[in-house]
Amino acid sequence: VSKFSNDLTSLSASTFLGGSSGDFIRTIAIDSSDNVFVAGHTSSTNFPTTDGAYDESFASGRTTNAYVSKFSNDLTSLSASTFVSTSYRNHGALAIDSSDNVFVAGATPNGFATTDGAYDESFNDGNYDGHVSKFSNDLTSLSASTYLGGSGHNDTPYALAIDSSDNVFVTGRADSGGLPTTSGAYDESYGGSTYDVFVSKFSNDLTSLSASTYLGSSGVDQGWAIAVDSSDNVFVSGDTGSTDFPTTSGAYDESHNGNPAISDAFVSKFSNDLTSLSASTFLGGTS
Repeated sequence: VSKFSNDLTSLSASTFLGGSSGDFIRTIAIDSSDNVFVAGHTSSTNFPTTDGAYDESFASGRTTNAYVSKFSNDLTSLSASTFVSTSYRNHGALAIDSSDNVFVAGATPNGFATTDGAYDESFNDGNYDGHVSKFSNDLTSLSASTYLGGSGHNDTPYALAIDSSDNVFVTGRADSGGLPTTSGAYDESYGGSTYDVFVSKFSNDLTSLSASTYLGSSGVDQGWAIAVDSSDNVFVSGDTGSTDFPTTSGAYDESHNGNPAISDAFVSKFSNDLTSLSASTFLGGTS
């Protein structure tokens, strides 16, 4: 983890983070007090955790565990660090709400810790489900945690975002027609290839799935990033092998640039309730 001056002329702080095996940081976020949070996954059974953290022990029987760690802004101290239950991987999903609660999402096999009253307390099917989890800022308590998945083998969240009302949005890839969608959502039906993009909206306490939609078509489609603008419109981006991926009239690029075996990037814009796709474009070249 490294800190630069705003003009990138000086490296004011820089630190390693890890144990005796492979360690990966996938994402970074800053809370309202300028503490620095990172999340990712590790194969190090001795990855550094802190006393009193939610989960101080590497889950036995797993080759990798997800983690979340909190640094002071000057990177001199690791003030909190925890494993994320039995989650085997966090691919880059980390977000902080207006009350400085810390949300993470990733993929997990059966046995993940959920909380009473969460949207989905039961593992669904396949090799792993997605999960979305909410921690206190000091990473000592898991205040909310839910599964998110369907009847396929590999439903995986990749990114999180928070809107102005502290609703939690997640995007990723689904390989099943069983991932939950909501009535009136933009696309309630799975596209039928290996993966479709999904976008889902949870209440802040993760008890309700207020909106959820697929996004994709006949090819392999994956959502890698999500952001919410000042009007709470929801933007997602990723890659698509669908030559018929949904675009909108007048968008920058309405045509896939390669062939189905070669992915294009896409950028798509939804209403906050995920009922309408207000803009969508390809972005790419011939390779």
